[in-house]
Amino acid sequence: MNRAFILCCTLATISALAEVSPDEAAKIQREQGKARDAVMEKYKGKDKLSAADLRQQSKELAEAERSVLQSHGVSPGDWVKATARMSSDDRAKVEAAKKQMKADEDAAAKKGADAKPGKPGEVVIEKGNEKNEAAEMDRAMGFGKKK
Repeated sequence: MNRAFILCCTLATISALAEVSPDEAAKIQREQGKARDAVMEKYKGKDKLSAADLRQQSKELAEAERSVLQSHGVSPGDWVKATARMSSDDRAKVEAAKKQMKADEDAAAKKGADAKPGKPGEVVIEKGNEKNEAAEMDRAMGFGKKK
């Protein structure tokens, strides 16, 4: 009887650890995607990867995904269990949350782009009436004068 109780408590604790909310799952998936894209960008320029490069790329992808899980305090095993146990409603919530995050990021990027003067790729040259103090000091010390 006592062993059965301990076993039930242990199983309940383990299943509670594997619970990941749809919002948290969306954040994790989004961050993993960004980390994956960063690693893939590193190897993008190469036409054909050697076996050593493929191994290194695979290791970097795995480490990037693990680091995201670790930053959220979720073990890889719990992540696999939680995503495998998600209902279709939870999966829909995750996708909706990811779309919302994407829309928020796009709006923030657009707002940041609007705050900058000029168009993208355009160089803005500011002219002022202020004297360049460093140049004036250099001239006073004798730098830049021809002998």
